[in-house]
Amino acid sequence: MTAPRLHRYAPSVAALLLTGFALACPAAAADFEIDALNLNVGPLVVSASKVAVKGSPLDRAAFMALADGGSDSAAARLKQLNAAEITAAELVYEFTFGAEKQVTRYRDVRLGDIREGRIGRGETPSGTFESSGGTYPSKGVIGQSNGENIDLRQMARVFTERAAPGSNEPMTVIVGRFEQASQSFDMGTIGKMSMGRSSMRDVSAKVGATPLSEVLGEIADKARALEKSGAAPKDKPDAAEIETSKRVGLSVLSLFDSVDLGSGEMRDFTLSGIVPPDVEQPKSGAAPQRIEVKISRIANGDFAPGKSGYVVEGLQFAGGGAKGLIDSISYSGYSFSSMVKALQEDLAKPLANLDAIEWRRYVPTIGTIRLTGLSVDAPPMLPSSEPIKIALGTFELKAGEQLNGIPTSLALTIDKLVAPITEGAGNPAARDMIAMGIRSLDLSAKLDLAWDAVRNELAIRQIAFGGEGLARFNLSGTLGNVTKDLFASDIALAQVAALGATARGLNARLENFGLVEKLIANEARKAGRKPEELRQQFAMIASLGLASILGPSDAAKTLTAAVARFAAKPGTLTVEASAKSASGLGLADVIAITDPTEILDKIDLKAQAQ
Repeated sequence: MTAPRLHRYAPSVAALLLTGFALACPAAAADFEIDALNLNVGPLVVSASKVAVKGSPLDRAAFMALADGGSDSAAARLKQLNAAEITAAELVYEFTFGAEKQVTRYRDVRLGDIREGRIGRGETPSGTFESSGGTYPSKGVIGQSNGENIDLRQMARVFTERAAPGSNEPMTVIVGRFEQASQSFDMGTIGKMSMGRSSMRDVSAKVGATPLSEVLGEIADKARALEKSGAAPKDKPDAAEIETSKRVGLSVLSLFDSVDLGSGEMRDFTLSGIVPPDVEQPKSGAAPQRIEVKISRIANGDFAPGKSGYVVEGLQFAGGGAKGLIDSISYSGYSFSSMVKALQEDLAKPLANLDAIEWRRYVPTIGTIRLTGLSVDAPPMLPSSEPIKIALGTFELKAGEQLNGIPTSLALTIDKLVAPITEGAGNPAARDMIAMGIRSLDLSAKLDLAWDAVRNELAIRQIAFGGEGLARFNLSGTLGNVTKDLFASDIALAQVAALGATARGLNARLENFGLVEKLIANEARKAGRKPEELRQQFAMIASLGLASILGPSDAAKTLTAAVARFAAKPGTLTVEASAKSASGLGLADVIAITDPTEILDKIDLKAQAQ
């Protein structure tokens, strides 16, 4: 979806809010019918036919007064709306912008238990949608819909009213529950889209600094202007364009403050069609690409795992000769609040030098991002090569509390990243790996760091990397004198803090699962020698070479002996080092050393090979 077509969806939001108002206002009289009703709100026209009302305390005259408007606000009039039941044979809303018109029809609409503008329950068995006059005409069918606790009065306030300066009213539920059986859309030349059952719970909103109608109008106007101009953004826009963009940006950001989507779920989403030409590379000359997308389930809030965040499950995609599957993509604990606040503050200021902006204020709360079960099949890169198959078991990024945008703890897990080794010109490493019988890599990695503010320590809980059937490396340790200044917005101050950190302890572990044997066998093949001969040579080089480099200290002898044993019989090599000084080994200590071997005098070292 490109920015110029945002206006296609903005009218639907506007119509949703105004539809309830159009139904409710005409239906406020007791036990009577109206053949036809029309309500004009700018580019939106809402009409209803054969509207019937039962059990309302309002008489016909009072009802007509509500429908005709007057000096009272829409919210004030809706508060007077009470009825046992309101029905309409058909409800139609038309939204026109430029040459394009969107028409949505709902049939046999029934609303019940209406009190002070709040609908206790509502339902419609079916509906249709049609868009004409635009670049991509479309039409669709909407299945049975029903809902509960729909607050038309609050919707009207959010849509038409402006919050008083300095006020901050609480969020109010505008949709307690809403369910829809299905939707399907024929978008003509660009394809078809459908959705199965969908539902939402506890959608809330409050009156914002800008009425929602104005927000949607500004977004639609900006999108139409961009689409009409068809021009690329200017490198140096003039002051008027900058102010317009800032105003639209503030309007969009206000949506984050005034609307809470609550919890929701959509099942069985499908999309079949082509990538429209205007979202491809301009003037590329490439033919439009056909794409196929299926999603089993999209959910947020209480419908997502852990009852928070968002999740996409069962994502299948195909296009350009490739196809893939993702079991699940989810995130929780994620929040744009801090980013939105920073953007609002900066956009409200006069235009300033971008170099003066503190970009880290725009970092959102990261939380936990997780992906599982990725597999991709792609065409071969070379005519004679095999198709490319890539898979990923798990990817997870978990960030702890953030300080100036930087997480104070971070855990990254990559499990079973499988990728093929593709031989090609100028890639000798790939040729060697294939010669060793390694046709694909099965890699895993883990990073786990945490800062202790009380002790001023950074714990390197784990840094690990390895390949199935090859080798694995693990590292852990502790850095001392890591102060809060490391997270400072002032880069110079953060650099000074980083230089002041000291290493207190380090543990390293290298496990061989066959990689060393494969390397020796490959080198022996190249040299025309036996693998065992080459292994003995490497063990001797490790013993004599390291001894001459590291010197005669006890720590040097311990490390040399362990490395030599590992070279002779590769298994597991473990090295433990700790600073002799209680404060740790700092960068200043290392810089003062004239002979690198002197560092061994400042640490206690243990090493062994098994």
